[in-house]
Amino acid sequence: MNPADATPADSAGEEPANSKSGEEPAPAAAVPQMPTWTPTQGVGWLLRSAAWVAALAGIAGAILSPGVRGNASEAVVEATDRASSTLAYFLALHLVAMASYGAFCLLRDNALPAWLRTPLVAGGPVVVLALAVGTLRDHLPPGFAVVISAVATCAALSGALVAARAPHTRAAAGVLLLLAFASIARLAAWELAARAGDAASVQMFAFSRGLATAGVLFDAGGQLVAVTWLGTRSRGAGQLGSTAALVGAFAITWGVARGVHSGAALWQAIAHTALADAPGIPQPYGLDALATFLVPASLLVAFAIAAQPRQEAVMVSVMAMALVSRGAFDAPLRALCAIAAAQWVSIASFDGRAMWRTLLAERALRKDE
Repeated sequence: MNPADATPADSAGEEPANSKSGEEPAPAAAVPQMPTWTPTQGVGWLLRSAAWVAALAGIAGAILSPGVRGNASEAVVEATDRASSTLAYFLALHLVAMASYGAFCLLRDNALPAWLRTPLVAGGPVVVLALAVGTLRDHLPPGFAVVISAVATCAALSGALVAARAPHTRAAAGVLLLLAFASIARLAAWELAARAGDAASVQMFAFSRGLATAGVLFDAGGQLVAVTWLGTRSRGAGQLGSTAALVGAFAITWGVARGVHSGAALWQAIAHTALADAPGIPQPYGLDALATFLVPASLLVAFAIAAQPRQEAVMVSVMAMALVSRGAFDAPLRALCAIAAAQWVSIASFDGRAMWRTLLAERALRKDE
């Protein structure tokens, strides 16, 4: 028998070379077994439904409901408020279910170190408590907005660090990281502006405006990453969806500028009423129009992402909810969107089946085009 024809069974009786020197043979590397079931498969319907509800609730709550006040009849205002409240409650149910099951999966698998897992798991209950308090009262107590913003920011940073390790979640990691920096800048700007007013410090207020400008730029960077990701999904739904969303956001921003005039059209007056104060306080330096544009852009791009038919449900949900949070985590629902997105992008980064489903779907789309 030739040496080339030898098989492991034929050579079972031969001594390995390193045994003659007294060394023990190196143990064979264990082959990792891919699980037959993963969390992202069992709740795909919930993730995709949450993406739709988040986008619709964001559009209704940020543009339609505040915009019709003073511009439409009382019946229309009441119907719009009722629809917006229904979508908000429905979104809250989705987010609580996602955050609870996501925390359970993170604790069960124990794949992350404690310093990364703790913000992802503990952030949800804190924000749900704030959401319950805000529901029972007319407004959140002082300090709650700062707490939930800080908790959601820590969760978003943890999720971004975890998701950056896998190729199919790297774009979502970039979006979460930039939106977390935007939240930090906006929170610091608001706190400095409040202290500047108490101390009558012009320099402190000017510095707070610089931080607000940085927050707008970080938000724009996160949305740019999301639009690039969406545009590269496919030439049909991806590129058309991203283009339509950006054109729609530009039209709404133009309507905000035109809505201040007395002869403005109804939709322009609605846009102006809803988004005239979008830049916030303190105002950024020279970026008021961009800050206004980013609000409808984030919501319309989230809607376009939710409408992608052949993308992995977990990535669609993560991207949509991250955009709905808009890098402003001071509201409970937006903070809970950021936490749920961070949890599920972390779970998806360890899901080998989700990675291969994403890569194979992209390959199939390229072949079809």
